[in-house]
Amino acid sequence: MRERTESFIKAEAAGHTWERRIPRPGDGHVLGHTQNWLNALPVGIRPVHLQQDFPRIANEVSRLWSETTALDRYFGEKEFSPRVDRSGFPPLVKEELLAMHRYSLRIRPVPYEQRALQRRSLLV
Repeated sequence: MRERTESFIKAEAAGHTWERRIPRPGDGHVLGHTQNWLNALPVGIRPVHLQQDFPRIANEVSRLWSETTALDRYFGEKEFSPRVDRSGFPPLVKEELLAMHRYSLRIRPVPYEQRALQRRSLLV
């Protein structure tokens, strides 16, 4: 079974309902820390349409950016959500989300366990 499918099964077993959350005061605009984060992203990775059309999503990606596991889960949920009423993102926003996810995978530090395995393989 694919990892994403397993994570959805576990989430549902834990009581996650895949319903849209209640709107919060900051949902309608890009927050200050999000704008700083966006400005720090390289041109070509920095989204344009996401922050204009879905500021709540931009704020959430910004908040999760340093939490790699949570960020991966969030990107997966946005792309593959089983929520029935989800209409999906416009193509340009999908491209921006995918570009940011790929970039986050490239720049994140290698976990200690993986570095240890790489060192061992070099010694053999």
